Amino acid sequence: MAEQTKINTRVWVVLAFAWIAIASASIISLGLGMMMPGIVREFGVDTTTMGQLFGISALVQVITLIPLSLILAKVNPKISITLIMLGISIGFLISSQARNMLMLYIGFIVFAPFSANVLAALLVGTKLRGVPPEHMVQVNGIENFAAPIGQLTALLSIPILIGLFGTWRGVFFTVFVIITICYIFYFISWGNGKQISYGQGDAPQSAPKTSIFSVLKETVSNKFVWITGIAWPGTTIIWIAMFLYWPTYAVTTLGVSLSQAGIVLAMIPLFSAISSLVSPSIAKKIGYDKPLICCWGILLPVFYFMMTVFTNVPLLMLFSALTGFGAYFFVPLAYTNMYKIGLSRPAIAIAHGIILTFVLVGVSIAGNVIGALIRQFDGNIQSALRIACFTPIWFGILTLFLPELGYKKMQQLKAAKEAAGS
Repeated sequence: MAEQTKINTRVWVVLAFAWIAIASASIISLGLGMMMPGIVREFGVDTTTMGQLFGISALVQVITLIPLSLILAKVNPKISITLIMLGISIGFLISSQARNMLMLYIGFIVFAPFSANVLAALLVGTKLRGVPPEHMVQVNGIENFAAPIGQLTALLSIPILIGLFGTWRGVFFTVFVIITICYIFYFISWGNGKQISYGQGDAPQSAPKTSIFSVLKETVSNKFVWITGIAWPGTTIIWIAMFLYWPTYAVTTLGVSLSQAGIVLAMIPLFSAISSLVSPSIAKKIGYDKPLICCWGILLPVFYFMMTVFTNVPLLMLFSALTGFGAYFFVPLAYTNMYKIGLSRPAIAIAHGIILTFVLVGVSIAGNVIGALIRQFDGNIQSALRIACFTPIWFGILTLFLPELGYKKMQQLKAAKEAAGS
């Protein structure tokens, strides 16, 4: 029995290529702010136009995420996830060849439906098939480690890549090449798929088939899904706004170089990656998840706000690090709780998609509304960012209504179930 609960090597390989693709896509998504000054100069647009580009891309994802996830969930993950990676790479290839804003818009709109978020939603099925329940929180921690690593890579490497290629287009082309390699090796690594299982491969396949309507009803009737989904944009809005607009603010207002701005912002994904890995262990040791989720609604506004107050680079790095740690600490806990609330396997995938859709609403707000605020303040990015700093408060308030699903609570439920059965 112990051997059956191990994660098969093939599962790790397949997940690794998908995670590399997610991390690579994050280089563009969260590195756009670093490329923004060059794009603005070349195409003669303003920062709010670039924010709208990001916001429209997110809006396309909001519209397409759940329908596309539902359609592709019926397809073999070997094919569906390969198609998603292919779509992402084509969008980046188009963007790498853009000679005007229209072509850049086209590239982002092509990339948007086949985003890393759809990839993550579809990966739920692979994890349910190949990852034993007792290892799920660790695997989710590693998966949530992937995006911050992509962001860190973006912030540190984009100035180098721009210098190497002489243009921001080289960044898009580099990521296109990486994701192309990922989907080729991902497809090959799947093999016939029989090894993508933590048991004898019969658990997922033997589950009774249910209609999509009954699965949707099961998902949307669960308050955990709605509370988590509606709360999450509270942290997303300012997080995206910082990556989009803070580099321009730092260069134009603080007088720091693009490389220095990248180093400051790099503290966010670096410490996000660290917190993604350590938060499951800390939560298990403490035994309670809910306080470790809610508390960031109070702390994050303070940390973000300090990044609009100080001009000293070491202090900016300190608060950027604190921001990064808090911005991702709750993510593995919140995602793993979806596997604890009694949803069926198909419903878990849909719940993941619903929550990601709300996250994308936050991304769209960050791109469009914060851009409009900047315009309202006559181009004053600092004022717009300071207002956005307070959005995590609604995350903190709403998550107070989540059920406690930490280690101690789950042990109590398990003991009660065993007692009832004896």
